Amino acid sequence: MRPALSPHPPSVDPPPKARRTTWIVAGAVVVACLGALALPVGGFLLWMYAGPDVDKSRAAADQFVSRLETNDDAAAHESLCPAMREKVDLAVFTAAVERLGRPVSHTTGEAGFGNEAGTSAFVTVELTGRTGRTTTLDLHLTLGSAWHVCDDAFA
Repeated sequence: MRPALSPHPPSVDPPPKARRTTWIVAGAVVVACLGALALPVGGFLLWMYAGPDVDKSRAAADQFVSRLETNDDAAAHESLCPAMREKVDLAVFTAAVERLGRPVSHTTGEAGFGNEAGTSAFVTVELTGRTGRTTTLDLHLTLGSAWHVCDDAFA
């Protein structure tokens, strides 16, 4: 005897579970990786946009050089970091400025932090002297109560 044919069409088998499981696992791995990267990337972006501002160190360097241009050596000397002020008195400082060539104009260039905390910075300035000679200095600044120039070029 032959089995009777079913009045219903044969059912279609669902896709194998292994393929669906692979996509679920792959998706979970991608989400976990993105979650793991979110903390350091988010922290870096927060530090970049809400952290220390390199423009303040650039402005301090610009003000320091402007004081040298106007022969205000006393105010420029006060802009030095405390360790440099102790090491270099005003007369030695003025002699160092003249030895480098007192600037009559300057251009402030690149600036960047010297450490992760943002308490040390380097600012490039190009000084133009009375004779037209240009000198490029990479000023080292430190942050205390304010930004101070802490560079051996003036020692």
